[in-house]
Amino acid sequence: CPVGVGCSSVEKKIYVHLNYTLPCVRLLNATHQIGCQSHLSGNVGVLHVLESEENLDWVLRSGLNPPYLVILDSPLFTRSIMMKLKNGSSRVAGVAVVAPSTNPPDGVSPHTNCPNENTGVYTEKYDPALAHCNVTVWNPLGSGLSYEEFDFPIFSLKDDNDTKVIRQETFDYIGSSRMVYDMEKKHFVVDLDNIHSLLEIGQVGLRVNSSLWLHSDPVSRKNSSVDGEVKKLLESLRAGAAGLNVSLAEPSFSQPLPPSSFQRFLRARPIPGVVIQDHQSSFTNRFYESMYDNAGYLDISYPPDLTPEQQLQFVTDTATALTEVATVVARSLYAQAGGDQARLSSINADPQMVTQMLYGFLVRSNNSWFQQLVPSNLMSFLADRPTNLYVGVLNQHSELTMLVQHLLANLTGTTVNITQENCNYQREDEQDKANKHMFFYVWVQGAAPPNATEREGFCTRSTVRLTSALSPAFDLQEYTSKDYSTWTESRWKSISGRIFLVAGHELEMLTLGVGLGVLITSLLLTYAMSAKADILFSSGREPVNATY
Repeated sequence: CPVGVGCSSVEKKIYVHLNYTLPCVRLLNATHQIGCQSHLSGNVGVLHVLESEENLDWVLRSGLNPPYLVILDSPLFTRSIMMKLKNGSSRVAGVAVVAPSTNPPDGVSPHTNCPNENTGVYTEKYDPALAHCNVTVWNPLGSGLSYEEFDFPIFSLKDDNDTKVIRQETFDYIGSSRMVYDMEKKHFVVDLDNIHSLLEIGQVGLRVNSSLWLHSDPVSRKNSSVDGEVKKLLESLRAGAAGLNVSLAEPSFSQPLPPSSFQRFLRARPIPGVVIQDHQSSFTNRFYESMYDNAGYLDISYPPDLTPEQQLQFVTDTATALTEVATVVARSLYAQAGGDQARLSSINADPQMVTQMLYGFLVRSNNSWFQQLVPSNLMSFLADRPTNLYVGVLNQHSELTMLVQHLLANLTGTTVNITQENCNYQREDEQDKANKHMFFYVWVQGAAPPNATEREGFCTRSTVRLTSALSPAFDLQEYTSKDYSTWTESRWKSISGRIFLVAGHELEMLTLGVGLGVLITSLLLTYAMSAKADILFSSGREPVNATY
């Protein structure tokens, strides 16, 4: 291209790329194969906007140019429509769901109506009457769509060509089952026998009338000693709620525990414990494990005139409510540890910190606070979007894991005055050989001073550690295990999507016909000209003996 002329490659003129494409993927466990896949060379289909369920006939039967890549609005992303597309998958190249700017008025959950029912504590051996949600259906809006198998790709599409992950699953208590397994094998920092009681925070962001429900296990509480410790834990929670806008209540004694990590501990031994939830029976969350379970649904909103930095500091009503929950938990744990009851009222969580965490995880991870808390090599995890909450695979740390690790290191650790080299080598100085086994050192970027470009980094020392969430089934090579999760994710190279324009079938045939006509005409003309070349291209020659 000449200098000064705006030039673009042919590829850029043909294709419109879909940015940040995170479709659902193929997953496999001991009994099922679920999720989505594409052909090895990718799927290609004609875009078709589905306006209603009645229009499915064009895609599945009467359309003249299959396969189709179906674009549908989120209200049409239902089990009924998706199962029809699945059954006609030979004519379907893929599905793109247009994500709405607001959540649908009716709840929708792609999870099952009884989450993790086969790997919890309630089984045929542990009070079968409570198994399989026989008493309480925790997720009545669950469609089970996430547990279906599709032979075509599915992804969510925003108006700005951005995409968003469709599936954010919980996979049969992988993390807690691994922790309990390591505790039993003496491979964890705390043995199972050293656990006095357990307090778990579940879904607490959608309180109705400021109520929290304290769930406990009715089976283990039949043991008088366990029941006594549970009652003490309940009393400490009630004492911690004094003076706060929090109402604590217990559900019926006959009701089982909701889906929670505590169930995996109970499978090992009867541990006293309480699970704090915002629901008495069925989930209050109408969008459990769906793409609509987001900041908007939690009513995390900001005045329209605020900058991103001002939004980071703005204390929302949701942050205030969660701060009260955190205060109740902190006071209860302080009392359980033998703290002075007279000092309970002085223990209060910081709403500013809570609102910053909500903003960082659910609105925009690329903010000034998160930038200060991570090393420079993790800056790629920060983006102008919510944190990716997908669980990740082995040897690949998820965004959420890394951010939580460094956030906890900052909040629970201390700043040490050592060099960056010693910090990276996990030591206080060159002679230090022991601290690397006790502490986690990390050199973080720190804040940028006013009117400066260089950040003032520092070293944080904490006891925060990462532990493997790999299912014990793979260590034990029990790939058909009913006790442990066996979820795996299919391997893939790169996932992307792009749109391009092609001519219609009629125009293609017309172009082909015209091209063939031109070709045949050219051949005939060439043959004719070649046959008459001695006449067409002859030139008169002068006689040899011509004189002038």
